[in-house]
Amino acid sequence: MRHTDVTRSSGPYTAAPGAVPAADRVTRVASRSLWRLLDVLFSAMERRKQRHALARLDDHQLKDIGVSRSEVEQEVSKPFWRG
Repeated sequence: MRHTDVTRSSGPYTAAPGAVPAADRVTRVASRSLWRLLDVLFSAMERRKQRHALARLDDHQLKDIGVSRSEVEQEVSKPFWRG
């Protein structure tokens, strides 16, 4: 746990220059967590979309990209959250 330095001036304690108030630190951590969650969610949705597009390719198209039908089936059978 980090400790904020404080100095005493002729009255109540004041935070040192550049110190971030605790409420702001909590907000920043919560904000980062939310953005990380959204990033993971959108990545999983994109992965799902790409797997469905891959499943719709015919054998000739798969041969063009060097992927076998069995590899496609393995990829499509994965849960959307697994990379």
